[in-house]
Amino acid sequence: TGKSAVFFSALALVCIAQKKWNSKSRRRKQRAADGNGNGNHDISQRGQSLLTPTLPYIMDYLKCLQDHCDPYTNPRGHIPLCMSENKLIIELLGVRLLQIETASRAFSDSSVYCYNNTLGLPGAREALAYFLAKHFLFPERMNMTFGDALSYIRPELVCYGAGASSLISHLALCLAERGDAVLIPAPYYAAFDVDLKIISGCIAVPVHCKGNPSEGPTPRDLEDAALAAEAKGMRVRMLLITNPCNPIGTIYTPELMKEVIEWARSRDMHTIVDEIYALSSFDGQFESILRTLNNELGDNVHHIWALSKDFGASGFRMGTLYTQNEKLLRSLANLNIFSGVSHPMQMMIAEIFLDDNWVYDFLHQAREKIRYSYELCTRMLDEMVIPFFPAKAGIFVYADFSSLLPEPTVEGEAKFASLLLDAARIIMTPGAAQHDQKPGMFRICYCFVSPELLMMAMQRLDNIIVKIRTHRIHWDNLTP
Repeated sequence: TGKSAVFFSALALVCIAQKKWNSKSRRRKQRAADGNGNGNHDISQRGQSLLTPTLPYIMDYLKCLQDHCDPYTNPRGHIPLCMSENKLIIELLGVRLLQIETASRAFSDSSVYCYNNTLGLPGAREALAYFLAKHFLFPERMNMTFGDALSYIRPELVCYGAGASSLISHLALCLAERGDAVLIPAPYYAAFDVDLKIISGCIAVPVHCKGNPSEGPTPRDLEDAALAAEAKGMRVRMLLITNPCNPIGTIYTPELMKEVIEWARSRDMHTIVDEIYALSSFDGQFESILRTLNNELGDNVHHIWALSKDFGASGFRMGTLYTQNEKLLRSLANLNIFSGVSHPMQMMIAEIFLDDNWVYDFLHQAREKIRYSYELCTRMLDEMVIPFFPAKAGIFVYADFSSLLPEPTVEGEAKFASLLLDAARIIMTPGAAQHDQKPGMFRICYCFVSPELLMMAMQRLDNIIVKIRTHRIHWDNLTP
C-alpha cells in the first residue's frame, strides 16, 4: 500500500505538470493568434488597442503620397485634399527661420542644452503671452508694449506642448476620469475621438445641431446630448468646441460662445476652446474667447492654439495652452515631461512672436493666399452645381455631394470616395469620419496643394461628376 501511495502521488504530479504545460501552450497559441502571426503577441492589450489608425482615411492618404501628382513630372499622380495643412505659406515661414541670427540665437544660449521648466522656457512663455495678448485679446492694439501685454496675460499661465492634440489629451487626463463624456459639436475634426480616448479613456460624444450646423450648437442641443450620454451611464465632464469651426469654416458669434460656456458652467463642466484656425480668418471678423470673456477664463475655460495651421508648421509639433487654473498647470508640469517642445525650437518661435512687423506681414500674405485658393475652389464648385457651406476662416470648404451617391447611406459615401480615389486619383475628408449624420458631405482642404494642383483636382472632380450625372459610371466595379 505504501508503494501504491507513492505511485499515485507521482502520477498526480505528472498530471498536474502536464495540465500546466497544456495551459501555457494554449496561452502561447492564443497570443500568437491574437497577433496574427506578426509578433503582435509581444505587446500588451493597451498596445493592441493602439494598432487602429488614428484617422480612418489615413491609409488612402499615404497611398496618395506614394504617387503624388506633379503638373510636369507626374501629371496623372494622386492629389490629396484630405489633410488640413497650409502648404501655401511654408516658404514664407522658412525664409524667416533661416535667417542666420535666428538660428544662432536658438543654439548660442546655454539654457537650451539643459533641463528647465517642462511648460516652457521663461523667455519663450513671455513671448507667447505677448503674442496671445496682441493677436487674440487685443488685436486692435497693434502698438501694445511688451510690458502691457504681460500685465494682461501672465507668462506663468501659458505653456507649450507637443501639438494641440497632445495638450487636449493632457487636459482630458487632468480634468476628467476614464469613461467620462466630452461633448463636441458635430461635424468635427476626425482625430478628436482618439485624442480624448487613447490615454485618458474619455469618450467623445457628438452634439448634432437641430438647426444649421454652421451657426453652432444651442444650449438646448448641448443639454439633449448631455442627457442622452447620462442615460447611458456616462458623466458629462467637458465641452470641446473649435472656433473657427473645422470642417465647416464658420466663425461662431461671441454671443453663441458666451451661451455655450454659461451652459457648461451651469453644469460644473470644463470648456476647451480650440482656436487653432483663429488667425486664418479671411472673410469675417473673428473674436477670440479671450476677448469675449474679457480675459476672465476662471478655472474652467482653457484656450488651445498651435502653429500647425495659422503658421503652416504642423511638423514643428508646437501647441500652446492658456489657462487660469494654476492647479491644472502644476499637474501639466509633471505630465509635460513626456511631450514638451525642444528648447531650440522654443527660442526660434519666441523670436518670431516678438517680431511684430514680420508677423503682421506674414498673416496678411497668408490670408490672401487662403482667400485666393478658397475662391478658386468654390467658384468651380458653383460651376459643378455642388452646394457648400460658405466659409469665413480655415483652410477648407465643406461641400455636399449627397446627390451623387449611389445610395443615401454611409456605404454610398464610401463608394463615392473609392471612385474618387481610383478613377480621379483624389481624396477628400469623408463626412462619416467627422460624425456628420448626412451621407455625402466632404471636406476639401484646398491649401494642401498649390493653386495649379487644386485646379487639376477640381477638373478631375468635375469630370467624374459629369459622368455620374450622365449615367456613365458603373458603381458595381467603380470604373468610369
